Amino acid sequence: MLKYFYRFLILVVILAITAEVVLRYKYGFCNSPLYVSDPDFEYIYAPSQDVTRFGYNVRTNSLSMRNEEILPSDSIVILLIGDSVVNGGSLTDQDSIASTLLEKWFLKDFNKRVRVLNISAGSWGPDNIAAYLKRYGTFKAKLMCLVTSSHDAHDIMSHQNLVGNDPGWPDKQYKVALYELWDRYRWIFFYYFNTWFFAPTVEQDPEKVLLDSIKKDSVKKEKLNDSGIRKPGLTFNPGYDQLYDLAERDSIPMFIYLHPETSEVELGHFNDQGDEIMAYAIQKNIRLINEFSLGIDKKYYRKLDVVHYNSQGQLFLANNLYPLFQEYLNLKK
Repeated sequence: MLKYFYRFLILVVILAITAEVVLRYKYGFCNSPLYVSDPDFEYIYAPSQDVTRFGYNVRTNSLSMRNEEILPSDSIVILLIGDSVVNGGSLTDQDSIASTLLEKWFLKDFNKRVRVLNISAGSWGPDNIAAYLKRYGTFKAKLMCLVTSSHDAHDIMSHQNLVGNDPGWPDKQYKVALYELWDRYRWIFFYYFNTWFFAPTVEQDPEKVLLDSIKKDSVKKEKLNDSGIRKPGLTFNPGYDQLYDLAERDSIPMFIYLHPETSEVELGHFNDQGDEIMAYAIQKNIRLINEFSLGIDKKYYRKLDVVHYNSQGQLFLANNLYPLFQEYLNLKK
């Protein structure tokens, strides 16, 4: 009997070692993009990173942008600002995000180094972005494009201590890949366990069950319902005004690019929070690009996601922004 126990123990050890190696070298576990806390804008990717996670490369410069370093010779600068929609996160390769694509296209088509600075972070609202620009300045930008969604209307900074305390905002690498798998993704195991052993009824939507479980696992306690993501802020995000004031102060043309959630794509229009953003743009006479007018489709979103672009969606965004940026910069082929 003892012989079989030892064999079983050896098998478990071999499987654990194999899983550890596969998780590390195939999927990039223990190699996650890291975050740093900030007293003004809450958090951001740590500066000067170059990591590969799930096969996707994530690089940041010394100011935590998903860009190469800014050079003194950079004379044409565009601020592409937003949240994880712009940032792409660890599920979007550096070469696939819209800012990278745009820089390459401008260099190829006009033989000019046009910098499209990706100033963003997951779950940032406009007030986070404004706080970043107040800290570092507007980089002598010639254009500011805010990519925003309906839920940003009330996504006001709460300064929760997320970095290093929530698995979604790590400040150091895990030492064991198997532990990271459990600590960050155990909700997947629970979801599939419930699906297999407690199958949803005909009335239940399994994809919505999964999305609800993702949102419930977030420390930020975002509320997801039929009308989209609901943030807890009680007033309109002051960051919109702050960004407008910064643009006015530095004489930077600014426009808003309004990106819908999948629930709004299904409805065919923005919800009441999106209506607030559009009303604000009208009030301030800010040009607003409504993505519905550009042919947004659910095929541009990640599977089981409510707002983030897939790689095809990042290309869609870049294709939409390219002629707009060209128009503002007055570049001609």
